[in-house]
Amino acid sequence: MNQKLLSEIIIERYGKELYKKSVEFPKNKINIISLKEDPIKVRAIILDNEREYHLIINENNNEIFHDCPTFLIHSEIDDKICIHLIKLFTMLNPSISLKLVENINNFSLTSEDYGSKKKSTNYLKLANACINSNNCVEGLSYLNKAIINQQDCEPIIERYLKTAIINDLFIEFFEFLQSAYSNDLGTYILKYNHYIEKGIRLFFKSTSKYSFFEILRIIDYTDKLLDFYEFRSESFVESLITELLKMANSKDFNERYFSMYFIKKKYETLVELNPLFKEFITSESFESFKVEIIHYFKNEIENFSVIDKLKLMKKQFEVFEISKTLYFDEYTSYKTEIKELEKKVYLKKFAFLRLLKEKYNIKKSKIDFRKKRNTYIVNHSKENLENPAYHYIINHIGFYGINDSTIKSSEIGVNYLIIKELFLDDLHNFPDIFYYKKQFWGDDNEYEINYLDVFSLISKSIEYNYDIDQVYSSINDLVIIEWDLANKPRQGSLVNAYGAQIVIPDQNTSLYHDLKPFDLCYCQKTPVKIEGNIIKTINVISKCSFKDAISSIEKGVAFIEGYFPLGLIRSILSKKISPFEAYEIALDNPNKQFAPNYGKFLKAFRKFLFNFINKEKEYIYETLKTNPEKYINQFIILLNLSTELAGLNLPYTDIINDILYEVGSLDEFRTKLMSRVHSTVKKLLKEREVGSTIIFDLKKMRHTPFVKYSDEILKIRKEEFEHSQVYRFTEQDTRTYNILELVKTYYGNQFFKILNFDFNKPISQEFFNKISNYSAKLNLKVNVLEEKI
Repeated sequence: MNQKLLSEIIIERYGKELYKKSVEFPKNKINIISLKEDPIKVRAIILDNEREYHLIINENNNEIFHDCPTFLIHSEIDDKICIHLIKLFTMLNPSISLKLVENINNFSLTSEDYGSKKKSTNYLKLANACINSNNCVEGLSYLNKAIINQQDCEPIIERYLKTAIINDLFIEFFEFLQSAYSNDLGTYILKYNHYIEKGIRLFFKSTSKYSFFEILRIIDYTDKLLDFYEFRSESFVESLITELLKMANSKDFNERYFSMYFIKKKYETLVELNPLFKEFITSESFESFKVEIIHYFKNEIENFSVIDKLKLMKKQFEVFEISKTLYFDEYTSYKTEIKELEKKVYLKKFAFLRLLKEKYNIKKSKIDFRKKRNTYIVNHSKENLENPAYHYIINHIGFYGINDSTIKSSEIGVNYLIIKELFLDDLHNFPDIFYYKKQFWGDDNEYEINYLDVFSLISKSIEYNYDIDQVYSSINDLVIIEWDLANKPRQGSLVNAYGAQIVIPDQNTSLYHDLKPFDLCYCQKTPVKIEGNIIKTINVISKCSFKDAISSIEKGVAFIEGYFPLGLIRSILSKKISPFEAYEIALDNPNKQFAPNYGKFLKAFRKFLFNFINKEKEYIYETLKTNPEKYINQFIILLNLSTELAGLNLPYTDIINDILYEVGSLDEFRTKLMSRVHSTVKKLLKEREVGSTIIFDLKKMRHTPFVKYSDEILKIRKEEFEHSQVYRFTEQDTRTYNILELVKTYYGNQFFKILNFDFNKPISQEFFNKISNYSAKLNLKVNVLEEKI
């Protein structure tokens, strides 16, 4: 069973368009959690259109569970087959995929998940994998997701609290508690009150270690938590009161802010417990601190702070009883400025997409927008659909589904300026589109796409080389990410990445404003934070060259693939695919049209492939023998010798096998191979075996180093033809000719192919006359001998 056969079966059963769309679906968006082959058990989570879907195959139960809309809506098996399932088939071992496809009618295709146990199990398995690899922030996120209902939630709650406390992850700790109470898990949470008290006590001792923004977030979570949670231990409350008073007099800004907020928030309760709090709130130090807070707030505006930070401060000002007149005008003005900057980010994105449109000759076309509920269905130009750059563009402005033919009204409104550049359709008759356009862009039509905006997004040809994977103690701390142009710019970032989650760069990283689409970067695997369960913020360490990326992936560093096929490296190392096939895939990659510096990627990839070939000589030779014609051609392409060896049909398998054991570098191999080919050609011409020059195609050799042998080859061909004997037989005025010797020569063989006669039998005078005519045109003499019958 091979991949080609699998694709043929899928296309035959489910159609070419569905298969094509599944091939285009990024494999990094499918996270295979677990895989067993006998019996087949597969668990996977898929990110599509910013939603998570689960896909579980269980051969024992003859069940395929999937919760995407296609599975949910349709009842017939063939109608349920979706791009996610087909993409998964293409990622599995072909023998497994074939078995599943051939037996698909014996499976129950369902979206039923009573008690959400299937999904919960998926999340728990992911949580275990993350926590075991010391990626606890992500592990906690999956533990939280695993609590889908209240049944059996207690062990998960306990593990979450213990993991957060052990790893000092108090932002996640307080966020989880607030979320649990909001979702009616308070009864279950209280069973682990001792963990809550321990977590609060440890956090109080580490407040100064957190950034002020993190303190604001923790206050926000704790604030909501206190609306539900009641302290049970008097001694614990007394220890907190003592700690709050101590922190209120601290020189650390974080500690003072945290303590004064809760002293003011719970003023009446605290005064009843300890009269000292009454004096504290009326003191000059408290009023002075309020002034300090306002000063800090305005400085953050001047320093172009994250708007979410200012929103939290503004919200908490109510507790401090800070008058709006002291900050509101500056805050409102800054919010307006941030909104304008968000629009500028989109304009930069549009400038980049318009550059691609013009550079790769995408035609402006009419696609017939047709309303369907809150979406529009379109028919893209067939000519544009053949252009890989067109797919890149429409995928980054909200089109999705089969043939990318669906788009939401809101996406058209937000992306209206670039949509006008791409399509001829008049959208003025669709009020919902203009509602969303107005919501984002306002009433004014003053915004235009500026060509100058694109320059900051164009990748420069720079070789980065930091050996980052040698700096970190464990490769498990790193992930290599290829950044992509953001579909929806978040937090002002024009780039993100798509794995099992949406990944965005942390604003605090020094490279934040220098990241461009298609940049490869080393990043810290453990996220800074995870929002909305699918948006992961990570710290970017440095940019990365193709050479370093390939070397790190060889060592086992994780990666999120984009438009450069880095996944081929893992497939080669695990011998799931030969290096020759891998290079052919890389060469045929449609993304090479628009991915910058793709030639440099191929150069680095070739060096990796040759190093692998050099280490795995026996495996390579056995691979070459399985299909010499196919693999030898791929090997020559890999060595970048297609032009130099054009027109030479030599026994390369034997030549290459000999050299494999003699050389150690790619350049040395190329030099040695060319030298060996010259020797083989010279030997062949010296021996002058009849018909041997058939391996030379002089027309193709015209631009190769071997063109110098052309005169000698022509001479040999002429001599062998003229020295070959043709026997003529005459019987009753009828002549026939035996041309067995002539056919063995180069020219004789060519005549045989043109005239299509049986050379094992004597030929007629008519056929011989044709041979004579051809020979005369080539200035060749036919050596005819008369024979008696």
